[in-house]
Amino acid sequence: MKHRIYLGLIALIALAGCKKLSVDAPEFDVSIEKTTYKVGEEVNFRFSGNPDLISVYRGIAGENYDFRNRITAEGLPQLNFTTLVQNTGETNTLRLMASTNFTGKYDVAGIAAASWTDITSRATLSTGTDNTASGTIDLSDFKGTGKPLYLAFKYQGYFHPTLKQPSWFLRTFNVNNVLPEGRTSVITAIGQVGWVGVDVKNPTVVWGVPATGQATINGTGADAVNEDNEDWIISRPFNLSSVSTDTGLGLKTATTYLANYTYAYSVPGTYTVTFIATNASRDEDSQVIKQIKLTVEP
Repeated sequence: MKHRIYLGLIALIALAGCKKLSVDAPEFDVSIEKTTYKVGEEVNFRFSGNPDLISVYRGIAGENYDFRNRITAEGLPQLNFTTLVQNTGETNTLRLMASTNFTGKYDVAGIAAASWTDITSRATLSTGTDNTASGTIDLSDFKGTGKPLYLAFKYQGYFHPTLKQPSWFLRTFNVNNVLPEGRTSVITAIGQVGWVGVDVKNPTVVWGVPATGQATINGTGADAVNEDNEDWIISRPFNLSSVSTDTGLGLKTATTYLANYTYAYSVPGTYTVTFIATNASRDEDSQVIKQIKLTVEP
């Protein structure tokens, strides 16, 4: 008899464990005292109800609810990087190159088959100072093709009886999409460039690319042979219109209670503030969305 009761209890527990845990729609609302505020004046958003989770898109750059699924946007693509040159001797050994028809074939034939634009004149390169900033380089002229852009550094030295082939260090490298709403979205940073080195001439001098992406090439290293030299590092393809999605700010978890939220806008304009209230279980969730439009004056 006891054995049957025990088995029955196990069956009940198993049945309860398999039962889907449903949730009710949150009871939630938001109110404010007025719809027009001054810059720097706190807006007090008062909440009713107690949902498990509350998050907010404040309508500022990077927190626009309408852009929560946006992955491309027309902005201003810009490049900036920093360099160091050492063992200076020969000059003009480093060139910044760009291509929209490189096929991703990272070898000598692939480089030769592509059309490359030399954009070195747009940048400032080191003359001996570490972390020399390139300045902001506009890449807008490469968007018109609708094709991804590859960026590369071409190192070229020549045999010379007295002049040394220098060493170059790439410290940082960033491609950004500067959006009309004022937000800068990162397309790539130094560790995500995907550099691939291609030796064209003189295998004793090649680019080194560690996991950090901070590429180096040493024209006067211990193993370097003083001959004509050409080596490239080429990036992965970049979509110059890519953008990270806008995200909201988490305000409340299931273990807390929140009666209100205050925020002061620093820029005048019209804002749509979106609150998302969520009740959630391990199996499902239910949301209520509340939006408030307000004006911020100078």
